[in-house]
Amino acid sequence: MNVKTAFLNGDLTEEIYMSQPEGFIVEGHENKVCKLIKSLYGLKQAPKLWHEKFDYSVKNMGFMSSLSDKCLYIRHRSNKVAIICLYVDDMLILGSDQSVVDDVKSELMKEFSIKDLGAAEPILGMQVSFGKNGISLSQSHYIKSMLDTWGYSERRAVETPYDYNNRLKPNNGAAIRQSDYAKLISSLMYAMVCTRPDIAFTVGMLSRFTSNPSQDHWDALDRLIRYLKHTQKYALCYHGHPLVLEGYSDAS
Repeated sequence: MNVKTAFLNGDLTEEIYMSQPEGFIVEGHENKVCKLIKSLYGLKQAPKLWHEKFDYSVKNMGFMSSLSDKCLYIRHRSNKVAIICLYVDDMLILGSDQSVVDDVKSELMKEFSIKDLGAAEPILGMQVSFGKNGISLSQSHYIKSMLDTWGYSERRAVETPYDYNNRLKPNNGAAIRQSDYAKLISSLMYAMVCTRPDIAFTVGMLSRFTSNPSQDHWDALDRLIRYLKHTQKYALCYHGHPLVLEGYSDAS
């Protein structure tokens, strides 16, 4: 769901004036200004005021914000759970069943002007798939876009993210395409944080050399991207059984 003109909902707590908008000025009153009653796009206070307004509204509906994420709201009612995930002016609503989701939508629509975008597909670059065994999150479209942008669509894929016989060292010479290196690291970090924990170690290591990458660092980064091509359709799966973190390693 998307809140239309979200930043206009904020309630100002201080006096702010603005010049009269074009077409509004009356002859003889050119020097007058307008006093803002509500928040406005362009104000530095606007994002904070919008969040405060939303926070106040949903807490009046019985939601509580998570201690770990202030934009995650949870409500327990009649043995059913409702969850709201807020990302600026976009919301993801989850519930124990469809009736819970519909009730939350109705309550929010009484408070704000909202556009219902339907099922979350995709959201923030992630595809959400629902099945009998649980929910899966993937970023195949995001990764494909990255491969296309950087010319990797026709490159050979590899099965591992890093050659562990390769010991990377800081570059003592001139940086090679530092700006492009930083952009790629940033793109990889988003995939890593959202759905691809399998690349976390390699991305973390390569990010140490962002300020001054050498050809060796670029070769390692190139391998990681080609690994993503091989594993483009990997998904993060959440099942109904207890979450168990498992890891595997060889003897060395």
